[in-house]
Amino acid sequence: MVVLASTPAVDHIPLLRSPDPGDYFSGMPVVDLSSPGAPRAIADACERFGFFKLVNHGVPADTMDRLESEAVRFFSLPQADKDRSGPAYPFGYGSKRIGLNGDMGWLEYLLLAVDSASLSGACAVPSCALFR
Repeated sequence: MVVLASTPAVDHIPLLRSPDPGDYFSGMPVVDLSSPGAPRAIADACERFGFFKLVNHGVPADTMDRLESEAVRFFSLPQADKDRSGPAYPFGYGSKRIGLNGDMGWLEYLLLAVDSASLSGACAVPSCALFR
């Protein structure tokens, strides 16, 4: 799941990049949101690996469990049902083929607004009420 605040950003998300010579993956990058260096650590993890695990964010575990369950339910729907929840401009479901270096694949994503006013009016995803 990707959360963005502006429409054109979806076209600027790099889906694949070659690693830098010093990059290696020894496990999931973890960012402690309570740390003063959190903003830089988030940017570094995004630039180097494209993902990270966030800890000490204050979101209750039951809220995260409900969100994950709803995301699994949504992405398990038949493709035609998911397609009705898009396109992802400005918000909603989208998918792309990836693999410019021969490692072909398919990426699905759900773009959600970060404020309640945008989410309530702009999200065409049928399960937005649960995401809210």
